[in-house]
Amino acid sequence: MTLSLYRQQYGPDGGLDARSADNAIGRTSLGLWDLVLRESLQNSWDARTEKTGRISYSVDEYEMTQEQTRILTHEVFAQLPPHCKSSDLNKHIFDHRMRVLVISDTGTRGLGGPIRADVSGKSGERRDFVDFVRNLGRSTAKGLEGGTYGLGKGVLYRASQIGLCLIYSQARDHGLIEPRIIGVSGGDGDYDDGDSRYTGRNWWGVPGTGGIVDPLTGSAARELAVRLGMRVPSEDDTGTSIMVVAPDFAGVTNGRERVAAIADAAMKWAWPHAIDTGSGPNIQFGFSADSLSIPGPQPLNHPVYREFATAYIEGRKRIMDPNYESDWQTTYTPIRSKRPNRGLGLLTHRVSQNPVATGSELENAVALLRDPRMVVKYLPVSAQPNGVPVFGVFISAPEMNEAFAKSEPVTHDDWVYQQAVAAKNSPNPVRIALDRIRETFRELSIQGAKAGNGVASRGASRVAAALGGLLSGFSGTGAENQPLAEPSNPGTKRPRKAAVRQVAQASLDLQDGEVVAKYRFALTGGRPGNSLAVRVVARVVTESGGNEAASPMNAELPRFAGWMSGTGSLSSQEVLTVPVPCDDEFTAVFTQPADAAIRVTATVEELEFAGN
Repeated sequence: MTLSLYRQQYGPDGGLDARSADNAIGRTSLGLWDLVLRESLQNSWDARTEKTGRISYSVDEYEMTQEQTRILTHEVFAQLPPHCKSSDLNKHIFDHRMRVLVISDTGTRGLGGPIRADVSGKSGERRDFVDFVRNLGRSTAKGLEGGTYGLGKGVLYRASQIGLCLIYSQARDHGLIEPRIIGVSGGDGDYDDGDSRYTGRNWWGVPGTGGIVDPLTGSAARELAVRLGMRVPSEDDTGTSIMVVAPDFAGVTNGRERVAAIADAAMKWAWPHAIDTGSGPNIQFGFSADSLSIPGPQPLNHPVYREFATAYIEGRKRIMDPNYESDWQTTYTPIRSKRPNRGLGLLTHRVSQNPVATGSELENAVALLRDPRMVVKYLPVSAQPNGVPVFGVFISAPEMNEAFAKSEPVTHDDWVYQQAVAAKNSPNPVRIALDRIRETFRELSIQGAKAGNGVASRGASRVAAALGGLLSGFSGTGAENQPLAEPSNPGTKRPRKAAVRQVAQASLDLQDGEVVAKYRFALTGGRPGNSLAVRVVARVVTESGGNEAASPMNAELPRFAGWMSGTGSLSSQEVLTVPVPCDDEFTAVFTQPADAAIRVTATVEELEFAGN
């Protein structure tokens, strides 16, 4: 059966340009695939059925077969509107094939309710189909759920190079499951065609009353989706699949990169739902490109997200049981306002027993969460003077959920306190919460700096997390992480004062079966003919950022393993002596204990040649 095209005309009383949903998203710091993940997953989670409270969410990209491409272009989108991006459908067919991205969920209600926006439906009946397919924006009767504006769905049309999606859903209608399928375009502008003006909004379905198309329903709808290769729920289940036709290449070069970018976004923004908190994860993720599986989010196995996930798990336990006490590594900070005196949420952060610097942009940040426990934003906070990165989680109090939700822009990726709803002359709860969170870490930073007792920690080196190493530091005269000086011009005088400086981040390696930390540095200055003697010492770093005054009981200590240059091992002596001038770089190697953080101090002394 061939679907028919319906083009929406402006009525005498006006209408909305098709670009309204896309324009409403506005400017955002998020990439396209982050937006696609956040909006589609939020819609799926909001639609979860009460009987399970859990859903499956899948993203599959594939190249259609020639027959599937023929069906899509000759039976579904056989009629194309003029002056629209979807008019270029056939330009995206290569070798009689077209690429599509399909986003699917099960364990959800599907898109049920009336199929016409002007039909009231039964009392209390949900209107999911018309809200998603027909309307722009959302009814206030739907409450907050995860979103507040109902305009973010425009990103699904943005994800298509031609602004074209095919929507299939199975929902209950009068107790029976009804399959529905309809084509929709978005992202086009309004245009004139003859004497009529059109909004740019188009649908493909079966002709209905008033010339408006309705979705194809029943077994024919399910059969069409299956023939097109879409992932569909079982016949006795409900759920939705959305096909993005000719997906965009924003930031990627192929389908596997595209799906991997969406999987990465699931890790970044939805890791709370991927944690097994006792009876399995809330969301079962699945990702594939051209039938090859792509790993989904496993936060507890990731060097960065496991820090957030662990703090979140501990925070949930404290929320569920106010008397719950964790070990010394976990800190709970209730965030409250004074006037009125009320709880705004719980801040949880952990002091990791194996603190590592990961190099991630998410170091020294707090994940901001409200119901439904998607990450809204990572709030930067003050770094600690010992160089150990901070990872925290803030969970808003249930009674404050609405206040935080209303402070968010359309993309729900920030808490903008100026948008928060507050009574006149009343304190702003969103601003107070953000200020309290930042102040908590500023105070920790100040306390750590005092505890450091003047030890130089600004030069603490970051160690790669891939090998599971600990924080390592490098301090001493001239030993900060500084770029190498530009080569001197002929005739330029060498600096007379000898100095040592670190020229690269510390790194971890395996040497003779042991994990070692390597510190590369350069020597400058000194009088030609003299020698420079360099000494390095490694000390254990305390939790507060200072050096241990004595060796901890039964603790493994760092051991000097030798010097290296570009040509290999130089010496096992702790004092390295080199002649001036010295244009080489040298590496000090220490064993890296499994249960302590270390800092390396380097000093240099010039040894005068007797003939000078």
